[in-house]
Amino acid sequence: MYIYYPSCNFATMHLQTAKKVRDYFEKQMPIAKCCKIDKREFEKGDIGLYVCQACRKQIENQVKTMSIWEYFDQLDNFDFPDYHGQKMYLQDCFRDRNHPEVHQAVRSLLKKMNIEVIEMKNNKDNSIFCGTLHYETKDLDDIHLSHYHKEIQERYMQEYVQQFYDKQIVCVCNRCLKGILLGKGNGVHLLELLFNKK
Repeated sequence: MYIYYPSCNFATMHLQTAKKVRDYFEKQMPIAKCCKIDKREFEKGDIGLYVCQACRKQIENQVKTMSIWEYFDQLDNFDFPDYHGQKMYLQDCFRDRNHPEVHQAVRSLLKKMNIEVIEMKNNKDNSIFCGTLHYETKDLDDIHLSHYHKEIQERYMQEYVQQFYDKQIVCVCNRCLKGILLGKGNGVHLLELLFNKK
């Protein structure tokens, strides 16, 4: 049985979309509480369906996990919106480096939505980015930008988003999106694309 773990961080940033996603999954499967407080007993064959990489880390030692992207990608009856060939950059998250199944599902979903992906140099398992949580740059000793003053965080995020030339940047991670937005980039979460043209 699937169990959907809604992301508290996503819900905070995208209240209306989070409600749409929750309403959708309530018709399909049980909805978990916050991953840090949900104490359910799992049965053999259960799968924890996650949006957030932090949720995955929290539950992966208790239950088999699957990203929400893999779940949607396997559906035959989902009404995918059509973005008519719009070109968008895709920001892979550093925390998904060892999850090629996520990379594959995300790209498949974007193709199903008629979005042309612009690949970055540091993509998939070479990603160096997770917003201010993780950013690999030769200029700083500490990869955790969140350890620096906000002015420094903003400056590095602004420099980072310059590579996107004002095009939309699809993120599958809340922290990645926060970093892109902090740098004044044109960021959007993939769930927003999936649910907000309906």
